[in-house]
Amino acid sequence: MQLVYMGFTQEASLRCFHFQRILTQARLTNLPKIVQFTLKADMSLFMQHHIPVQEGPAICLQILTDSLAGSDESEIASASYAITKEHLSTFVTARTVIAEAKAARRKPRPPFKPSSSSQLKLPPRIN
Repeated sequence: MQLVYMGFTQEASLRCFHFQRILTQARLTNLPKIVQFTLKADMSLFMQHHIPVQEGPAICLQILTDSLAGSDESEIASASYAITKEHLSTFVTARTVIAEAKAARRKPRPPFKPSSSSQLKLPPRIN
């Protein structure tokens, strides 16, 4: 099963992200052709957690895959979900862990020192 992002609608400060299921097995003809999922997010929560709006579909996809994991394709029906503060705090925590790991792998750069033949003169360092 694959999930496809179909776009969003905006209702005041509430943004609704729409997804559809795509069947991956051609023989599953007795299943409904289109199963739609809607995830509703309050944009003020995104601002509180300093999450860019462009991250919304990725967060929704993660929520959908987590909630549909382990369920049979024949049992999946259209559903609507709400993005909660806990979902966003989990996303922020994961993003912070990744950024810290990336910073830990980075080698510190040595300070710039012009060669003796260079005409570049740096001001004295103030400690």
